[in-house]
Amino acid sequence: MAASVTLPAQAERAAIAARHGWGPDSTPLPLAALAAAQSGLHAARLLTPYITAHTRNPAFTPDELRAALAPGGSLVKIRCMRRTLHLWPLAQAADAHTATLRLRLGATRATARRHGLTEAGLRRWGQRAADALASGPLPYRDLQDHLAKQHHGDSAAVRLGIKWAWESGHITYRNAAASLHREDRHYALLEHAHPGLTLTGPDARTATIALLRRYLHAYGPAAEGDLLWWTGLTRAEITPALAALHSELVPVRINGLPHELLAPQETLESIRSAPPLPPDHVRLLAFEDPTFKGYFTTRSRYHDPAHTAHAFNTIGEVRAAITVAGRIAGTWEWDKRTRTVKSALFAAQPAPIRRRIHQHLERAETFLRTEPC
Repeated sequence: MAASVTLPAQAERAAIAARHGWGPDSTPLPLAALAAAQSGLHAARLLTPYITAHTRNPAFTPDELRAALAPGGSLVKIRCMRRTLHLWPLAQAADAHTATLRLRLGATRATARRHGLTEAGLRRWGQRAADALASGPLPYRDLQDHLAKQHHGDSAAVRLGIKWAWESGHITYRNAAASLHREDRHYALLEHAHPGLTLTGPDARTATIALLRRYLHAYGPAAEGDLLWWTGLTRAEITPALAALHSELVPVRINGLPHELLAPQETLESIRSAPPLPPDHVRLLAFEDPTFKGYFTTRSRYHDPAHTAHAFNTIGEVRAAITVAGRIAGTWEWDKRTRTVKSALFAAQPAPIRRRIHQHLERAETFLRTEPC
């Protein structure tokens, strides 16, 4: 590994914003390219991927995301890093799925044991769920009812069997609702939903190396603690993967951060040459937006530690953020009841910046009002 390099914080923030599609001169990317740039679009909350796409492309429409997740589309929804939902380009999904499979199956086994269900039972019910989908997709409730009636299973066995089949990568689901504010889960065999796709990737070690390489290209410079947070994997799983990437990486210091970070050597020049974000650069980012979701140990690069309790909730999730020059300056939220956007700034901002923030809040409100709650 090469000698350590020190980079200016402002340039590093600008480079990441550009890489993730929310810099001042960023060209809007197709959804699959946008998901690849962030190593998956976080999708644990219904609105997050829609807002993530909208903040990077004001011309984005919800129908584009629905089409990308439909049969023949460019994205697949899987549970992977930290056992949370992400949207991945088809060509990259197997690595994310395989590297994190242990986490999901282990959690499902533990839940099954509490309900008196063995792994053999889980597999049996998972196969029954797959068999029930052989003739086509089914809404979640219909799939549950079919399994309970056909095989006389209790609700826990049925539910866990569906979960096992999905977590194993044999079936998948998409939101078939016609509004970004609603969810209507429809399950299907993976081969029907995404013909030609398999989520059974190479061995877990090879998949972990590929996943970490993508992470570092998307988020580096990053600390090992950031990697552990983002993936949910153990140090024992991360360490050999980093060793395999040793020749590709450079130790990096960012002015103002006390940590030694890692970055792919080929990204250093683009970071060094990135012009700082303008002082009046404003963007709204989603709850658990991928950019901020990508860090934990080094989150202070994006916010004043005095504002941590306002910027992040009690379990470490980043709230929907108002950013000024790439730093979190406040939060915003969609009020479903009133169909309005509410906001709070951490400190007073100059009038021109307040006006820009107001414009972005109005734009977000208009976008979120395009479909019924």
